[in-house]
Amino acid sequence: MFNTSLEDAKPIDTYAHYEHNTHGRYEERVCEVYDDLYQIKKSWLSVKRVVKITATTLSYGKHTTEYHYYISSLDVDAKTFAHIIRSHWKIENSLHYVKDVSFDEDSSRVRTGQAPLISTMLRSLAINIMNINKISNIKKARKVFGWSPHKLFSLSSRLG
Repeated sequence: MFNTSLEDAKPIDTYAHYEHNTHGRYEERVCEVYDDLYQIKKSWLSVKRVVKITATTLSYGKHTTEYHYYISSLDVDAKTFAHIIRSHWKIENSLHYVKDVSFDEDSSRVRTGQAPLISTMLRSLAINIMNINKISNIKKARKVFGWSPHKLFSLSSRLG
């Protein structure tokens, strides 16, 4: 996709964000937005921006730097791109974590026909209903509803 690197290019906008969580992890995320589209193949006509995220982390004395590259058809500033990218991965990671840890999806032996699709859809439905009802401890909720299935009928199932 990229014909050359971004090393010599100048970003049109930059945004830096610093985080410190309670587990002793410090992270600096720098978002750089480029409009040097000569790096993108000509067949990608809708691309307007190239985005580079540099994530530098210090955790328990270990220093790491990662680079992530994105292409976008959006024409927004670096702060907005940083927020969009961070929000997407926060949702993606939390959903997969819940499905794997609380619902043990990775160890499922369901593998044939439509059963895997139906199983994952039912897990997603259950997660969405719990989120609508502001249930924060999904593992505990599964136990409560497992022992008292009649309590499921007290949940809201608002659509939309």
